[in-house]
Amino acid sequence: MKALIIDDEKHVREAIRLLVPWQSYGIGEILEAQDGQAATRLIQEQRPEIIFTDMMMPNMDGTALLEWAAEHAPACKIIVISGHDDFSFVRHALKYGGVDYILKPIDAGQLTGALTKAVEALKEEERRRSQSRTMSMELNQLKPLYLEQYVSKMIAEPGAYPAFGDIICRELGVTEPVRRVRMAVLNLELLPPAVREKFASGLDLLLFSVTNVCNELLKDRGLGYALRHWGKEHEIVLLFWGEGGQAPGLLADINEAIFVALKTKFHIGLGRAECFPQAAGPAYEQARAALNQHNLFDKDAYIHCFDPELFRQTGRQPAFQEYEEQIRFAVQGGHKDQIARALKPWFEELSRRDYLSVDALKLAMQQYALAETAWTAAQPGGEKSGGSAAVSLASYRIPVDANGHFDIEAWESSVYEAACAAAAKIAGQDKGRSIIQEIASYIEQHPQEDITLQDISERFFLSREYISRKFKQETNGNLSDFIASVRINRAKELLGNGQLRIAQVAELVGFQDEKYFSRVFKKWTGCSPNDYRKHHYIGDS
Repeated sequence: MKALIIDDEKHVREAIRLLVPWQSYGIGEILEAQDGQAATRLIQEQRPEIIFTDMMMPNMDGTALLEWAAEHAPACKIIVISGHDDFSFVRHALKYGGVDYILKPIDAGQLTGALTKAVEALKEEERRRSQSRTMSMELNQLKPLYLEQYVSKMIAEPGAYPAFGDIICRELGVTEPVRRVRMAVLNLELLPPAVREKFASGLDLLLFSVTNVCNELLKDRGLGYALRHWGKEHEIVLLFWGEGGQAPGLLADINEAIFVALKTKFHIGLGRAECFPQAAGPAYEQARAALNQHNLFDKDAYIHCFDPELFRQTGRQPAFQEYEEQIRFAVQGGHKDQIARALKPWFEELSRRDYLSVDALKLAMQQYALAETAWTAAQPGGEKSGGSAAVSLASYRIPVDANGHFDIEAWESSVYEAACAAAAKIAGQDKGRSIIQEIASYIEQHPQEDITLQDISERFFLSREYISRKFKQETNGNLSDFIASVRINRAKELLGNGQLRIAQVAELVGFQDEKYFSRVFKKWTGCSPNDYRKHHYIGDS
């Protein structure tokens, strides 16, 4: 938790700091402001849970601050510390939610007592919220499931379910017939890293929480309904009854409520009002297009309204194909500095543009992934099935900063790392070919050893399956046959030495059994070792 101390006297602020055992209350950060005006900025930026404030201050006094906080930071617990025993001040503090009113000079016991009361009130509110969420989850688990199915089916096949609109209205308690609906789409794709990490075990709880926040403002006011979209992972659809003229403002309020609960905001696409349920599909597609076509470089907007004319004026998007050749050469070259130089023109063109949509960035990454697949598959020994590039495309996530906005530096870094990984893969394929040559050379240099596939696997740190497959690819023969041919060829040379007995020749080429050696030799040459010696060496002499 955070605490904010507001007083125009520095020694008072220091006294409060010293008198409170902050850590025991779970307060890890203490902020200070010398007047109410400075405090409002801190409250908006830092959102402290506990506030200590004086009443008599320059610029904005405690009275004005209490009124402001009641409107803009109602969840804060405020403790007034004043040198004035004025009933009007006390009444004002109580009216606007003050937890306690302490008179100066400050008494440590009163101060910690007031803080204890404030912290316990915060914990109790959180307990109630948690209990309320749990009860809400238990009571509403079933109804949203079939409502989600209804709406998802209407979006997929709007003309096939004409009665679904009436069913939804009846289940949601909407009294007036709903003839038109305006749809919005909220997607967790551009989720800040901190929030994604917090819900790393599963985003279902996050989706449930966000949907509940949406419905607190929509359903409870009778203005619409929010639900998960079946078949679209991590997507929420919001329905606004009628023309939905209030939709942009409501979505902004929803985002603020989400920020209070989760410390993050979401990008939301908003379509136009369409007939319901007949045009549920087009209404959804408009919202989806607004979300996917929003400008990633716009750091101020979270609510994106469908505007086909605007989208037509966005201009040509940066095509990866224009830079593919020089990037391919750099990747195949394998030098990281060359890869960085080759990627730079593509990055610079993208950075210079005023507009880049989500769809355009995904298309660029798809083009890159397909190109990378072609680069690695084109190498001798490269995999033909697509390999890691296809996998990386399927799991690609647009990098965002802490506020959920596109992080272009992180994106450039991820593309650079992917290109370097492709270069390493190509180099690995080259290495695979040289290893087979090294294996062949090793076998030729050690014909006297009874070398097995397992021996080679352990020596070269490769699997037996990989060695067998690669050896056959590059030599069109089996490894066992190659080993046998090397040993037999060496035996032929040794048989020219008349001083060596057949048993000695067999041992020198890795055979411990003379009879077995003779059988193998005859299989490969068509004659026994003795006959071979007589025919090729004794007869010549």
